[in-house]
Amino acid sequence: MTRLLRCATLSIALLVAAAIEVPEAAHATSFAPMSIDQFTDAATYIVEGKVSSVWTNLDPKTGLVWTNARVSLTDVWKGPDRPSEIVVSSLGGDFGDYHMSVPGMAVFSPDEDVFLFLSDQDGRLSPVEWFLGKYTVRRAPGDTEPYVRTWQTSAGVPFDARFLPHPALENRVYLSQLRQQVQDHLVRSWDGQAIPGISLDHLRQINTVERRAP
Repeated sequence: MTRLLRCATLSIALLVAAAIEVPEAAHATSFAPMSIDQFTDAATYIVEGKVSSVWTNLDPKTGLVWTNARVSLTDVWKGPDRPSEIVVSSLGGDFGDYHMSVPGMAVFSPDEDVFLFLSDQDGRLSPVEWFLGKYTVRRAPGDTEPYVRTWQTSAGVPFDARFLPHPALENRVYLSQLRQQVQDHLVRSWDGQAIPGISLDHLRQINTVERRAP
């Protein structure tokens, strides 16, 4: 199959997916603002860990490219179980002659430390609100503790978390602050309020006492 035909096939697959299978956020160029409390409520899993490997695959049923990251977990703050590792999938990426650019996709690099809010999308775990649900954990020179930050790349730009710019000191959010906010909200639990794009039944299902970390 030629590159032109493959691109055409992928474009058709995207059009079909937009109407049927791919979450709406995958096709948005902007994202509705959500608080950390809402991210906590919307997540099936909330985890910390280190990326051990990154790869892409082509879904034979849809013709869509997925970028996957295997994450070895150090902490699970919320979830139906307590796995030692998980695979996180983001729609988009390169696979052979196929190139699929998705605005807002979350990107990963090997050995990257991460804090993740993840939702179950038809059996795939993906960051809530795409790149906004994935935090890179880094320590700036002179700092005594690590901070967290989100990052959105442009299409075709390689990603390596080691070279992310450090935020200005006054703009840093530290990992301990994010952890504490998530833990405090898990203690209070979901308040019954709706979150756009998520059914109330699903929110009830994923916010039971049993799913909180002890």
